[in-house]
Amino acid sequence: MAKDDLRLLLSLEDRIIAEDIQGLLEESEIYTMLVSDNPASSIMTTYTGFNAAESIGIQINTEDYQRAIDILIDSPYKELVDSTTDDLTENKG
Repeated sequence: MAKDDLRLLLSLEDRIIAEDIQGLLEESEIYTMLVSDNPASSIMTTYTGFNAAESIGIQINTEDYQRAIDILIDSPYKELVDSTTDDLTENKG
């Protein structure tokens, strides 16, 4: 899979929620990759107990994007999808 085949699904600041969404999508055979803008944050959390600020991007295969959105709309994370689509709509207008 080429890098161009990946698309950002969501960007979150909470790793636990990102991992929950990852598990939810992988149950439906949509494989995800979590990408942090601060990779050292997990080490800092382990050694200091301090949760460093980071943004977690959930990337998926471009072909799975609409199916992933549909799954998230029918999940407890619906408001995350709504806020993302609202942001995209505002940026276009």
